[in-house]
Amino acid sequence: MIKSQWLRKVPLLIGRLVSMKILGTVLLVFAAIAGIALIARGQETHSGAEQKLFSPGDSPIQHPVALSADVLRVLLASQTAKQTFAVLSDSQKANPAQLFQAGEVHLNSADQVDLVEIGLAPMKGADAGWVWIVRSARKEPQVVLFGGGDSLEVLDNKTHGYKDIRIAWSSSFETEATTYQFDGGAYQVRKADNGKIN
Repeated sequence: MIKSQWLRKVPLLIGRLVSMKILGTVLLVFAAIAGIALIARGQETHSGAEQKLFSPGDSPIQHPVALSADVLRVLLASQTAKQTFAVLSDSQKANPAQLFQAGEVHLNSADQVDLVEIGLAPMKGADAGWVWIVRSARKEPQVVLFGGGDSLEVLDNKTHGYKDIRIAWSSSFETEATTYQFDGGAYQVRKADNGKIN
């Protein structure tokens, strides 16, 4: 009698084990989907937090990136950098990458990496920092803007597919804010606002 009761319960136990296995699999799949969703959301948040305001001061770039040899070459070929580099000491010329700090931006699309380059002493002006915009940093980099100022802001407006740029400068007597727009090949001055400080 005990054997027959036990034999009758075996299918029930097997059924419960199968149900628990299915439930476990469902929970595992659900956890995996939730994890993927959280990772994707985290990536969206990170890309949405891209730095837009750069100030050539003590720590201008929130997340500095290393300069490739190609980017360094195009920076040093720009007129201002070339002239400054020519008068540097041999020790300063030994590691030209230390003259710049770079931050990634996406001026055209999420799959094209562009750079905001800020000159570090002595690769800067006497009263303003120097900034370069390097387009397509990972494939045929090109300097498309050079300017001097206290801050550079990447704007949301686009011209010819690229975000507009504003460079601001101020002294104790005046302020200047210049907006640049992409013309298909480089950034050009679109608007300059000057003001006197009373």
